[in-house]
This record gives sequence, structure tokens and C-alpha cells, in this order.
Amino acid sequence: MSMTTLTKPRNRRQEIWNCLRGNKDRLQTVSEIAKACQLSGNTVYAYLKALNKGGFVSIQKGSDFCRPYGYRLERDAGVDAPRLSDDGQPLKCPVTEALWRTMRILKTFDLDSLTAHVNMTHPVSRSMAKVYAQHLEAAGYLKNTGNARKKSFVLLKNTGSKAPQLLAVREVYDPNINEIVLREVPDYE
Repeated sequence: MSMTTLTKPRNRRQEIWNCLRGNKDRLQTVSEIAKACQLSGNTVYAYLKALNKGGFVSIQKGSDFCRPYGYRLERDAGVDAPRLSDDGQPLKCPVTEALWRTMRILKTFDLDSLTAHVNMTHPVSRSMAKVYAQHLEAAGYLKNTGNARKKSFVLLKNTGSKAPQLLAVREVYDPNINEIVLREVPDYE
């Protein structure tokens, strides 16, 4: 495996949320938000619809047939964009966030204790905990203080409350420092 240029994933929800928060004092149309965020109108509309159903934004109809709807932020939930289902209900925290939060609390752990602690609030398999821990170890967040058979980990990098994400291209992205810290690319690329 070789290292190549690292590119950050886009958090479309967060971009839309930032645009809404930056323009609290005025109505914005889907096309204005889409243009500002460089996103498709459908993507923006879908998230605005969920925000409206969740009570975060209000919709004002245009004054006539030709005027588009306007959206305004009504309930500011802070810096982080709300994670909502299509019907506006808050989504459960992903398992990786529960694993990361537990790692930050325990600081030293093995896979069995990590899985047991996380299972108190979120169903997680030992194999999922193992995969996440292995990737964080490869990225330098964890150090194995046990042996190859019975791994024990110590948390080396506690960069913040947001969980480092495993991306489909075998990347580890840390939203706390806004950086991709590891990317595995096959040699033939």
C-alpha cells in the first residue's frame, strides 16, 4: 500500500446547516442554498424537508405562483447539523460514535471490555469493535499494549468528541481536526 493525496469527505448536511445559520435573519430559497453550498437542489430540499418536520426551519410560501418558497432557521441546535430521518425524527448515534466515546472514557481497554461497555447503550458486535480498533491503531490513535492474540489498547490521540470515521476507500477521517489521517491505496493505482 502507498500513500496518496488525501481528500476530505463532504458533509452535505453540515454545509446546508452552516448556510442556514449564517443567514438566520432572512428567508432563503432552495436554489440559493444549493448555489451557496454547491449542491443539487434535490439534496438541499430533502434536508430542508426533514429540518422542517423536525421543527428547525419554517417555510414561507411565495407571494404568487412564480415566487419560490423561502426557508428560515427557527431553532438553532448549535454548530453541529442535526442528524434527522426523512420524517424529522432524530437519528440514533452511529455505533462508531459510541465506540469512540467509550474509548475516550476508558482510555485503556481490551476488545471484550470495550464491547461490553458499548453494548449497554448500543448493540455492537465484537467484530465491529475489532475492525474499528484496528483502523484506529493503524492511524495512530491507539497503541496495542497486549500481544497479537489478546490485544489491549491505550488511547494515544484524543482529538475531540466526534468519532474518527472509517470511509469506504479505507480512510480514517477525524472531523475534530478536519483531516484525513490515514488512507490505504493499493500499489497498482
